[in-house]
Order: sequence, then structure tokens, then C-alpha cells
Amino acid sequence: ESGYNVINCNEMKPKGCMMPVAMDWDSPERTVIRVTFMDNWSVDDVHRMLTKRNSMMECVHHQVHQILDLTASTASPNNLLSVIGRIELPNEQKGSLVLIVNASSYIKSVAGIMQKMAPHVFKGVHFLNSVEEAYAEIAHHGDYAFA
Repeated sequence: ESGYNVINCNEMKPKGCMMPVAMDWDSPERTVIRVTFMDNWSVDDVHRMLTKRNSMMECVHHQVHQILDLTASTASPNNLLSVIGRIELPNEQKGSLVLIVNASSYIKSVAGIMQKMAPHVFKGVHFLNSVEEAYAEIAHHGDYAFA
């Protein structure tokens, strides 16, 4: 098995589409999942991403960090708070880093509200300006767990 590919467009949208959320392993060791948000994306896209993330994490027996790259995102859904019930990591992944690259002020505000509502979920969340900074943060923390 060669890992997971971008969410299959044919399952979700008409043929020839470009899904606004792409996700795959970003390291051959399967220690990093990279999620790329493109153009306009919806809460439904986030729900599909979370389902896929959990499925990917269940396939390994070590800690997995996430890089959520919003560099190519042009708009975020107004109802983003509605996903708070699903964002918690699987139990065996507690302490994993969630590194958010190029988040808008709206995303940061929503994350701030979510952090107040579920502080235990946001211990490993960091906002960064580049994917390179995200990898530096992973290297800095190593396998340290926040749980």
C-alpha cells in the first residue's frame, strides 16, 4: 500500500473537478499528513478531511503530525465552528502537532473560539507562515507529547 492519495474527486464531485481540500502522507515514514486547502472550501470538505485523517491515523502505530496549508485558500466557510465536535484526534494520536500555515485572521479567530470551548484539543496547534516553518516545529518538538 503506497499511502493515501488526494481525496478521490470522482467520489464527491462531477468528473473533471478539482477538490478544494487535498490530503496525503507527506513523509514516507507516515509521520506527517499534509492537507492543502485550495480556493473556496466548505464545512463538508472539512468533514471529509477529518474522516480521511482519522482513517489514515488508524493505519499506523506511531504519532502523526498534521500540516494544514491554507496558502492557496481564497475563502473559508462562515459556519466553520460547526466542526468542533469532530476535530479531536483519535486517542492514540493525543499530543500530535497540528500546524496551520498561512491562516487568515478569520481562521485564527475561529481557532481561538474553539480553543476556549475545547482547550485540550488545541494544545499542539501552532500558526506558522510557511511549510518549512512547520517542519522546523516538528523537528523542534520531536516525539514530545502534549497530552
